[in-house]
Amino acid sequence: MAISILYQNNVTGAAHDVTTLITAAKWTTKRSGSPASLTVTAIVDGAVVWNPGGILVLKNGSTGLFYGYVVKISQSEKDQVQITAYDQTWYLKKNKETYVFTGKRADQIVKQIAEDFKLKTGTLANTGYAIPSMIEDGQTLFDIALKAIDLTLINTGKMFVLWDDFGSLAITDVETAKLDLFVGDGSLATGYTYDQDIDSDTYNKIKLVKDNKTTGKRDVYIYQDSKNMTLWGILQDYETVDESMNEAQIKERGAKMLELYNRPSRSFSLNAIADLSVRAGRVLYIGIGAVGVKSFFLIEEATHDLLKETMTLKLKVV
Repeated sequence: MAISILYQNNVTGAAHDVTTLITAAKWTTKRSGSPASLTVTAIVDGAVVWNPGGILVLKNGSTGLFYGYVVKISQSEKDQVQITAYDQTWYLKKNKETYVFTGKRADQIVKQIAEDFKLKTGTLANTGYAIPSMIEDGQTLFDIALKAIDLTLINTGKMFVLWDDFGSLAITDVETAKLDLFVGDGSLATGYTYDQDIDSDTYNKIKLVKDNKTTGKRDVYIYQDSKNMTLWGILQDYETVDESMNEAQIKERGAKMLELYNRPSRSFSLNAIADLSVRAGRVLYIGIGAVGVKSFFLIEEATHDLLKETMTLKLKVV
C-alpha cells in the first residue's frame, strides 16, 4: 500500500505531508447513519499545528480514499497527539432541520439538503421513486436522507447507499457497487464469525393501515407467510401508510416488505488482509465452505488498520 496522509491547517493554510509522523492509523466506513472517520496518532512536531476544522486526507497512491475535517484533538504527555476526523456526512449528522417534501425522489431530497447547507455533491444516482409525502420536523439531515432511501427500498426493492466520495456527497445503487474481489477460503480472510438470526429485521407478517376519512375507520391490509409463522411464531411489522396511496400501491408495498423482511438475517464479522477498495456500502463475494456460504454480502462496516495492513468487516446478506 502506498499510503499517504496529508493535513492542511484551516487557520494558516499551511499544508503538510504527515505520513512519516504517524504511529497508528485507522480508517472506518459505515454504510448507514455514521460518517466515515480517520483516526491517527502522530508524533508531536512543532511545524504542524493541529486545529479543529483542519483538513485531513488519506490517499493510496493517486487515489483519494478519505477527505475529512478534524473534530477531536487529544494530546498526552508522551509527545503524541491523537486526531479524529470525519468526512462531510458529519455535517448531515450535526445539523437538524424541518422539511416538507411532496413527490420528491431520495436523490432530489439529498440535493436540496446539500444546497441548503452548502455541502458539495458528486454523482447522485437517480433513485427512481417519487415519495408521495415526507414531513420531517426537527430531524437530523442524516435521518431525513436515510428515511428517503429506506422508503425507496421498501417501495421498489432497490437499495441505495449515501456516502462521501472524497469530499463530495454521492448516492450509489448497491447493484453497481460489487467489488471484483473474493474473500474466503484461501483468500484474504484470517478469521470470521457467521450469524443467523430472526431477532433484528425479520418479520413474517406485515400489517398496513390507512385512515379512511369516508368511513371514519382504518382500512387494514395483511400480508403474511403462514409457513414461517408456524416455524417462528408471529413476527409482525406495523405501519400506517399515506392516505394518498391507492389499494394497488398498498398491495405492492406490503408484498415488497414481506419479501424484504420474511427471512432470517445472515451476517459476517470478518478479519482479513487489507484491501483498500473495500469500504462500507459496497458488495463483496464471500465463500467459506465450513458454514456452506457462497454469496454476495453488503459491507455494513469496514475498519482498516493502515499500518498493520489488516481490515475488520461487518457484512450482511443482500
